[in-house]
Amino acid sequence: MKKIYSLLFFLAIAGTALQAQQVWDNFEDIRKGTYGFISGTFIPYNGNPDQSGANTSLVAAAYTRNPAEAFDVIILDGLMADLSDYVSGAKQLSIDVWSPAAGKTVQITLENSTLAMPANFPTGRHSVYLATTTVANQWETLTFNFDNQPDPSVSSTSVDRIVLLFDPNTNNADTYYWDNLRAPELADDPCDGVAPDDMVLQDFECNQSTYFTFSHAGVNFRRVVNPDPNGMNTSDYVGSYIRNGGEENDVIVGRLASPLAIGTANNYSLQVWDENPPTNVVLSLQKDGVPVQDIAATTSATNSWETIIFAGGGTTAEEINEVVILFDPGNFSSGQYFFDNLELTGTIAVEELPGVAAFQVFPNPSAGLTNFEFELERSAEVQLSIYDLNGRQIGQILNGSLSAGQHQASWDAAQAADGLYYYTLTVDGALSTGKIALQR
Repeated sequence: MKKIYSLLFFLAIAGTALQAQQVWDNFEDIRKGTYGFISGTFIPYNGNPDQSGANTSLVAAAYTRNPAEAFDVIILDGLMADLSDYVSGAKQLSIDVWSPAAGKTVQITLENSTLAMPANFPTGRHSVYLATTTVANQWETLTFNFDNQPDPSVSSTSVDRIVLLFDPNTNNADTYYWDNLRAPELADDPCDGVAPDDMVLQDFECNQSTYFTFSHAGVNFRRVVNPDPNGMNTSDYVGSYIRNGGEENDVIVGRLASPLAIGTANNYSLQVWDENPPTNVVLSLQKDGVPVQDIAATTSATNSWETIIFAGGGTTAEEINEVVILFDPGNFSSGQYFFDNLELTGTIAVEELPGVAAFQVFPNPSAGLTNFEFELERSAEVQLSIYDLNGRQIGQILNGSLSAGQHQASWDAAQAADGLYYYTLTVDGALSTGKIALQR
């Protein structure tokens, strides 16, 4: 009986160790920490080349070693909780790896980033953990064993850096795929207690239900620290994207975690930071790679965050499971863009927009010149745009901060054909849409 109790106790402890790990990165809906220096070629948004065995997920990172670096590294930063249980072996780190060969060492070193410098080993290196691949060209889960403490003076509560090394102390250009890094718990996880928002398709933080599987940009599409946390986007992380100038229609492909039924009132919004506007941006709503509807919008702000609206979505009742984003399609440009907060945006009546009163659009139908009048009860960020029935933005009338009080604006439709058009009025992120009929 005593042996049975001992066995049960051991199993309970082992189970606790496994549960204590925190997933830092699965390259889909969980992405923690900040990637720093990387020696080799790292493509985080990469389709899993072998959805079988230990890892059937849609996305897995691709990493090719830099053959010029014997100790080729991937650095991931984030302050961790007490590491004492990892040193004792009560808890263990793990990772899913697809290796080109068996017998390859994978190393994780946990460091204090303030103390550890490239040329001052062992200073700042709290602990080293090792694992070895056992199969080639298939997924396996590697569990790391504690190896040593290079610098015992580093406190177990002051470690804020993960250093990942594939096949250290060699010089080769092997490619590894890896996923589901399970590492020590974060000291403070900003997503703890945050309820998922079904309207947010991707915010690079706590709502990441769009799984990016491919981009022509490759290494140049990454999750990064927000370069300009001001104005309408103060979030910590955003997407960084440098267009592949060799591709006329360079794409970012994202698979939705759950299929989305397109409703007749659906619009989509995206926050964009553009260094050289205006840029045409197309959101292609697709089902299994087949376009269902393409909607366009245009950037207008230079080196600052703005919200662009893909209006007129939902003209079909079809279901989609993919979104494809194209910046500057039809050209061979290579500009850099930051983007964030891809959202499904339901519309509300103008009279329900917060802080807006006495909104009027006249004449409507219009013979060419359409006037907009409204009153703001307080200062606000306001965008007023015009779209055709294909969702193409053909005019932006207002875009910026407006003070409280009466405001007027006009749309001159001299270059537009007769027919129906959408207008969108966005006030501090709240969106209202209406129609304008041109009849001459």
